[in-house]
Formats: sequence, C-alpha cells, structure tokens
Amino acid sequence: MTANKKPSFKELEANFEEEAAWAEKKYGPQVVGRLTKPGRPPKGSTIEPTTPHSLRVQESIWQALTIKAQKAGLTVNQAAQLAILEWSNR
Repeated sequence: MTANKKPSFKELEANFEEEAAWAEKKYGPQVVGRLTKPGRPPKGSTIEPTTPHSLRVQESIWQALTIKAQKAGLTVNQAAQLAILEWSNR
C-alpha cells in the first residue's frame, strides 16, 4: 500500500495553472484570486480586497480541516474558503 505523498513546492508550482483552471471552472473566477502564488501580485492586476473574519469551530473540526488541507497541498484558509464556496453554491 502506498502512503499519500505530500506534493513538493515544485510540483505544486508546476501544476498551478491546471489547479487554478479547475478551481475557476468549479467555483467561478472569484476564487482564483485566493489561490494565487505567494508574493506581490503583478503590477496592474486587479485584486479583490480581503477582510479578516473570525470563525468559531470545535477543535476536532479544525484539526480535521488542517489535516485534509495539508494532504491537498492547501493552507487551512484556502481549504476553508473552498468549503464555504462549495456549500454556498449548493
């Protein structure tokens, strides 16, 4: 049995366009701004402003979200945003 291998940064970077296209197709263009490469956005690009919000969840739910996000190569913030978008689009 093969263990789930966490992708390296180079693998994630190489597949970035494919992952961004999948997210845009599934969730719409508004999510792509959230799943961008780290660093300052290119000059002249339009970025939707963000505001911090608190989210109260049970510790067990937060830990499960953290583990699942790590396996998917996402941050917890990105995973939570995707989960919220998926739920709101139902």
